Amino acid sequence: MMDPAKIQELEKRLGHPFKEKKELYRALTHPTFSKEEKDKTVGGRDCPHQATYATLGDAILKAGFVWLLLDMGVDTKGDITIFKTGLEKNLKLAEVGKRLCLLEDNLIRHRMGTGEQLEKGTKKLCSDTVEALIGAIFVDTGHSLPKTKICISKIFAPELEELERKYHL
Repeated sequence: MMDPAKIQELEKRLGHPFKEKKELYRALTHPTFSKEEKDKTVGGRDCPHQATYATLGDAILKAGFVWLLLDMGVDTKGDITIFKTGLEKNLKLAEVGKRLCLLEDNLIRHRMGTGEQLEKGTKKLCSDTVEALIGAIFVDTGHSLPKTKICISKIFAPELEELERKYHL
């Protein structure tokens, strides 16, 4: 069971208190955990994982970033593409996952091992989970892109502020 105080803190950092906690838990469940739960000889259970939400979140992030960049005054296709690509790359998403304390607070349910094995997969684990969280927010808001965009702007506030500063947007 996840620590309710840590879940509440994550929701605060995301800018979204989940109405349906199952959406949040799914976003935080890596396929390795889901498979292990299903394969248990005693007490095996179906445990939905984040993969579908990560795919959805990837698409929502792209749309959200374009919308936010347009709001910031970025108005050429080339500039939007360059800035969006920088925001959505896996290394950037992994940094955001670290800022959200996803691994530090033991929020991602996974079976990626420990030590060096976990270290190798950490960036992908965090970036996939950030995308899955965006997908889960979108689902939990009743598929509201405007509400999800507000969360994206909160989650990526440091990156968006840096763009504004660096490029005088």
